[in-house]
Amino acid sequence: MDDTEQSRRIWVLTIRRFAEMAWARHGVTRYLSVAFVPVMIALAVPGWWWALCTTFTLAAVVVDRRTHRFFVRVVPELDSYQEPSLRALVKRQIFALSMITTLYTIPYAALAFAPTPGPLLGLMFCAGAAVVCATLHVMTRTMILRTLPVATIGLVANAAALTSGPLSILAGMLASIIAINAIVSARGGSVSFRDLIVARMKAEQAAEDLERRVEERTAQLAVVTRRAQAANRAKSLFLANMSHELRTPLNAVIGYAEIVGEDLESGDTSASAEDLQKICGAASHLLTLINEVLDLSRIEAGKLELREADYDLTALLRGALDAVKFTAAKQRTTCTLSVAAGAITLLRGDETRVRQCVLNLLSNAAKFTSNGTIAVEARPCRIGNIAGVAIAVRDSGAGISADDLARLFQPFSQVDSSTTRKHDGAGLGLVITRRLARAMGGDVVAASKLGEGSTFTLYLPAKAAQARTAA
Repeated sequence: MDDTEQSRRIWVLTIRRFAEMAWARHGVTRYLSVAFVPVMIALAVPGWWWALCTTFTLAAVVVDRRTHRFFVRVVPELDSYQEPSLRALVKRQIFALSMITTLYTIPYAALAFAPTPGPLLGLMFCAGAAVVCATLHVMTRTMILRTLPVATIGLVANAAALTSGPLSILAGMLASIIAINAIVSARGGSVSFRDLIVARMKAEQAAEDLERRVEERTAQLAVVTRRAQAANRAKSLFLANMSHELRTPLNAVIGYAEIVGEDLESGDTSASAEDLQKICGAASHLLTLINEVLDLSRIEAGKLELREADYDLTALLRGALDAVKFTAAKQRTTCTLSVAAGAITLLRGDETRVRQCVLNLLSNAAKFTSNGTIAVEARPCRIGNIAGVAIAVRDSGAGISADDLARLFQPFSQVDSSTTRKHDGAGLGLVITRRLARAMGGDVVAASKLGEGSTFTLYLPAKAAQARTAA
């Protein structure tokens, strides 16, 4: 809600509140009092003073009722009024209410000139009118300056008429001081209906803001809680699978070691060489798993150290392909390498970590591709405002579903997290690859469709080798 609309809303609520107080609540007591006082004056004050009071009272009631009917008609339509129209309406009604107050009060101010007990009754009525003006006529803070003057004059005149001589002057001065205090207090110290509405709207706005902030914070906490719960579930599942991954090669080492021991006891060592090779293979696999866990732990702890040196990217890619060609050949998969013209191949960086990233991507491609192809392509690219090189590893394997692709790089997540899955692995290779790439100023992204193969692209800054720069 903007300031203009808020101000308009404040005026609407102010007018409604005043209409409710002036007629729905105070109206009955006002009509009873103005009907009773002329009767009391007719009984107590000699002369035709009651007629004067009755005449002005009837005139005031007529104006009062017309004003009331106007409010009854206008109040339901206030929501359609704009702020300038509402301000004009308030000014008009303040004028009407000052006329009503004047008509009610003039005859009782005139009782200062009536026989006893006229001044006393006039003083009482004018005091009551002053109280009403000071406490009820507060639609705005300046409203009392329009409605209280006649009651003040009547208060002073009747107080002075009750005594004679110097006491008369003193009583008039005292009544004047009381009236001035009433005006000052009502003007400066009282709270107008508009003030109350403003305070209420501010409180409502503050409550709405607080409720909105609570809802936002609750939603944020719910998201964080769900993420934490999901991470905890993924971690528990990872630990279960990890224990399976570690137990498998460890059981192989122990089992074949026992077989070799039995062969040594029996003296038949014809199969021991093959068993020892299996022990070495299982131990190597176990060491790879442990190294992956340690690498991730170092990266998570922020203790990864990069060692820069010059290296040849083309030679690195050829060496990585040679490392997986045997695995790919068993799957009847062919491997190809292409380096685009313009790609910087003599680079400076951590060759070991770059090779680790490329090998992780190639190992996954070889593992999940059979009777297909694996293509490695290097091409120039831009990483932000700096030159870079993109290394794409494309395979024609089974592909990855959209749901699995979304959580592919999450820690403790695996595409196939069952303990009976077909392919071995802790599911840390891609996580480590992305963390390493980002630590080197690059990134890894994946694109895949189920049944159409996958493409993993490693982006690295193309920092030229120092030897080439010097040349």
